[in-house]
Amino acid sequence: MIPSISDQASKSTGTLRLPPHSSESEQGVLGCILLSPMDCVGKCVEAIGSDLETFYDLRHRTIYETIVKMADERVPLDLITIHQRLKDSGLLDQVGGIHYLNDLQNATGSSAALPHYLDTILEKRTLRKVIETCTEHLEKVYNHACTTDEFLDEFEKSALAIRTCKKQSSDIKSLTLEAIADLEARMKTDTILGVSTELADVDSKTDGLHGGEVIVIAGYPSTGKTAFAANIAFDASLRGIQSAFFSAEMSPSKIVSRAMFSHARVNRRFITENDCPKLTHSAGKISHAPIVIEQASGMSISQIAAVCRRIHQKQGLKIVVIDYIQLISGSGDNREQEIASVSRGLKSIAMELNCCVIALSQLNDDGKLRESRAIGQDADNVWKLMNDGEWEPKVQPIKLMIEKSRDGETGVVNLIFMKEWTRFVTASKVRDEDVPKQKKK
Repeated sequence: MIPSISDQASKSTGTLRLPPHSSESEQGVLGCILLSPMDCVGKCVEAIGSDLETFYDLRHRTIYETIVKMADERVPLDLITIHQRLKDSGLLDQVGGIHYLNDLQNATGSSAALPHYLDTILEKRTLRKVIETCTEHLEKVYNHACTTDEFLDEFEKSALAIRTCKKQSSDIKSLTLEAIADLEARMKTDTILGVSTELADVDSKTDGLHGGEVIVIAGYPSTGKTAFAANIAFDASLRGIQSAFFSAEMSPSKIVSRAMFSHARVNRRFITENDCPKLTHSAGKISHAPIVIEQASGMSISQIAAVCRRIHQKQGLKIVVIDYIQLISGSGDNREQEIASVSRGLKSIAMELNCCVIALSQLNDDGKLRESRAIGQDADNVWKLMNDGEWEPKVQPIKLMIEKSRDGETGVVNLIFMKEWTRFVTASKVRDEDVPKQKKK
């Protein structure tokens, strides 16, 4: 028989340990409310929310729940009205009667200590959540309820959720102030507010890359999808922006090699002696860049999410590239459902970590995203790379078609794909007919 956590605790201390809690602080919170309900109820609801288990003592949970319901109903709050509501609900004896309510009020000298009491009970609640999470997942380990990868992903997500479960303020006043600050920032600068793609015409339409967004870059084979995404990720990392690149099609060493040639502007097929210093310089800079390259072949979307969380916890994460969607495994009864689950997972990563996820996708022959309509529906932006004219071996004109943009502009951006460097640049806006012709003598 496997001993329980409580059994193990009993053996180590000789007594059964109770979960972390502070009865005195719980009493203090309720006492503050009884002393000054108008000032304290709102602060308590904002801090605690609907989590009644913040109170360990069942009596305190019942009293707090009753007070919150009365506040929602706009019923005047004082010792008498709360006593009457508990009595009418048949709960008075359960909470210790009128004497216990009096004790709560009398034991608290001032409501000024409410923030301290709240911090204490919230801290104890967090510690109890740690125990609950560990116990729940310990049971799964013993019962082999899921695969090892699934277990680790669920456990990691649950553990991180404990740390990030603080209640976020979303009142209209604070949201309005944020919007004003954003407008002021736009007025004070001519630059974009997001992370630059290093392509001026793209940035002008999109305002750069923003946290919480999913950008799908689609195209037919040989249109440079991987090179385009790699340019963005490596250029950002060379400016100190933490990035991650998941490749299910190309080895990490090959991606880094391409990045070196791209940064050095060196032809990767014909290297001269003069190119060596450039490549050495690029290698040195890239080796210190904050970018993680992962071989994603065979990885599931949950595994990718787990890696992203670990990177985010250590050093933050701003840009994630997935190359490409159709090679990442998901869940579902058929292929469309599986790809749809991958698409949802990408949006979940972007929202959870407040990073920009750039996901590459293949196109069908009819120009639509391959295998699932959910890809385009879940994405905030859909960009398509299309050959502009006949196929060229070295320098290929490419049209970036921004077909969907939640917050930016749609339209077409003309680019040039420098194949020998695997680098995209903005196309010249000067046309042949704009160049003055020399008159013949």
